[in-house]
Amino acid sequence: MRQRGEDRSGFSPEQLQLELSLLALERQQMRETGSPGEVLETNRLEIGRRQYEFSVALIQRHLGHPVERAA
Repeated sequence: MRQRGEDRSGFSPEQLQLELSLLALERQQMRETGSPGEVLETNRLEIGRRQYEFSVALIQRHLGHPVERAA
């Protein structure tokens, strides 16, 4: 798996969806084991970033060309 925060432009929606699933599973495990709030927050932010990247990848696939990314 790639490093957190690494740019994922060019990855397929399927790859990003798999990463989302893994992050969600990781979060469930962290909650079950009582991980601290800071760790859960880091995971939550990473899920949010990945969801954004996933939506951009789906739009790019539909449009057939890259989408200008927000800052």
